[in-house]
Amino acid sequence: MVFEIDMPLAGAGVLLDLRMPPDGAGGEEVAFSLFHDLGAGVALILRRGERLVRHVLPGPLWQKEGVARLTFGWDMAGRAWSIVLEQGARRLAAEGRGVIAPDVADVQRLCAGGEGVLRHPSLLWFGMMPGAALPSPMGWIGTATPVLTPRGPVAAGTLEPGDRVMTRDQGAVPLLGVTRVTVPSRGNLAPIRLRAPFWGRRADILVSPDQPVWVGGAEAEYLFGDEEVLVLARELADGTMAHAEGRRAAAVGVVLDLGMPELIEADGCLLATAGPEGVPPVRRLLDAFETKPLRHALSRTQRRAV
Repeated sequence: MVFEIDMPLAGAGVLLDLRMPPDGAGGEEVAFSLFHDLGAGVALILRRGERLVRHVLPGPLWQKEGVARLTFGWDMAGRAWSIVLEQGARRLAAEGRGVIAPDVADVQRLCAGGEGVLRHPSLLWFGMMPGAALPSPMGWIGTATPVLTPRGPVAAGTLEPGDRVMTRDQGAVPLLGVTRVTVPSRGNLAPIRLRAPFWGRRADILVSPDQPVWVGGAEAEYLFGDEEVLVLARELADGTMAHAEGRRAAAVGVVLDLGMPELIEADGCLLATAGPEGVPPVRRLLDAFETKPLRHALSRTQRRAV
């Protein structure tokens, strides 16, 4: 299970809680409680019938603003569990043996809310997935984003494999695949709205925070010696030219597969698609620390243009 938490947390409290008494027909008492305490750390209590287990991640918890990710993993065959809290370079981890696996039905009850469920406002989103590997960063674009094709702009959500889209370097290229994704619109997964007219000519463009965006011109060449670079959308969010979009509970987008890394046009904004694993992006992708001076330079020039 993955939980994203808006830090810093204050004092001690309950982040998520589910209590279900026996239903009177042979059912078991169920409890799922996630607690935090600045000094003691994080504790997850799971109960099923007469059995109760307590998994503890010792503190103290740091007090840095931003989003932290808490991951609870378990292996029923080995009866092992682990808890990891990460925020940037900060990391706390604990592991042990003896575990009760969260039930999918209980997780659905937690998501639905209502009677018997308590959720702290600092808990941005949570979810459960199979396997030990967490989802890797992924670039996607909003379904309403107009993608340039040989027949003109087409909403990304209506594209299908075999359709041809216009690329910066290769002209019209057929789509090998179109994958529709739905992700929480919270925390590190919150989509980025690229504002018009800074990026889109006529309308805002919604993309994932990990979507590489093309930036070219004098600012890029002066700062990096390259006329064209790529910047992750999350690094462009300054509150004016772009901002995190968290008004919806979930965001829907599409991943376009062209077989190789390419640059496609969306209402005048160039967006990079990914290629096979191990193939570098179509332009140099800036590190996070490099984007701050570029963002400031773009802010000055774009304001003058607008």
